Amino acid sequence: MAEILQDYEQPAARPVFITVLCILTFIGSGWGLISQGIKYATANTQAAAISMAKEKANEDLQSHNENDPGSKFAKKMVNSISASPETIRKAALCDMAAALLCLAGAFMMWSLKKTGFYLYVAGTLVGVISPFVIFGGSNVISLLSSVVVGFIGVIFVILYGVNLKYMK
Repeated sequence: MAEILQDYEQPAARPVFITVLCILTFIGSGWGLISQGIKYATANTQAAAISMAKEKANEDLQSHNENDPGSKFAKKMVNSISASPETIRKAALCDMAAALLCLAGAFMMWSLKKTGFYLYVAGTLVGVISPFVIFGGSNVISLLSSVVVGFIGVIFVILYGVNLKYMK
């Protein structure tokens, strides 16, 4: 009887660290889907708010010295910001796609499937590259969002990568 029981393999136990990473990814990606859905729905309002903030910043910068290098840099940065409702919607869709890829990857890694890691990496890459494609490389919005997504994404990719040995 003991020999018969030994013939059956026990399912692999998921390490606690992978469980924690997956739960954090479920929360982050779920939040990303919700917030990007709201962003998509309110793109007109957000574009108007960005436009008003840009005008206000330009008015404030008019009072500064034209020869001051800091003022020149600030004006250049403010003028590089451009966000129409169409670009905001495109960015929201790309961010939702990135969140879905990361979420799908996390669900697969929850089941200890190595393919999930590659989906997660693809989602992170979409999240880093899409702002440059949508807003352009010189836009402050693309730089900031890519840095934030890239920083967090690289940390999670490394942490998941350390645990690839537990996945099939």
